[in-house]
Amino acid sequence: MVIAIIALCAIIAVVIYASTEKERYSKEFANNLFDYSLPPQTKVLERHYFYGYSFGHLLGSGGEMPVVANMNLSTSLSKEEILNYYKNASLLPYPNSKKRGVEIEVYFPGEKKLHQEKDGFYFSGEDNSLRRVSSYKDKGIYNLTTSKKNQKYTLQISSSFNYIFKLDR
Repeated sequence: MVIAIIALCAIIAVVIYASTEKERYSKEFANNLFDYSLPPQTKVLERHYFYGYSFGHLLGSGGEMPVVANMNLSTSLSKEEILNYYKNASLLPYPNSKKRGVEIEVYFPGEKKLHQEKDGFYFSGEDNSLRRVSSYKDKGIYNLTTSKKNQKYTLQISSSFNYIFKLDR
C-alpha cells in the first residue's frame, strides 16, 4: 500500500512538473528582458510574453517550443541615444539554460511589422528580419546626429527551448 501511494505521488509530481514547464521556462526567459536595466528617462508601457508553435520563425529542429517576450517603452531619448545605450548589451541566457546567446532586438515606429499569431504576437523589421542591436551597428546608425526625441520603441527577445513531454505536437 505504501509503495502504491509513493508511486502515485511520483506520477502526480511528474504530471504537474511536465504540465507547467513550458509556462515556467517561458516566464523565466521573459524575465531576463523585463529585469534588464532601462536607459534613463524611459518607462515601460506594456510587457508581454508568449510561447507556442505558431511562432514558426523560431522553430528549431527537433520540435522545440518557441518563446517571445517584448516590452513597449516610452522615452525622451533620441533613437541614437537608445541604440548607444543597448549597443554593448550583454547577451541574455537561452530559455532553460545558463548559456548566453540571445541578443536584444530593438524596433522603432515606422520600422517594425506586427505579426499576430494564434499564440500571441511578435515584431520584426519591415523586411521580416529580426532587428537585433548588432544589425544597427552594421548600418552605422550609432553616429547619426538627427533624431526626434520623445518616442516609443519596442524591445524584444526570442528563442526556443526543449521540454520533456511533447504530447501537444
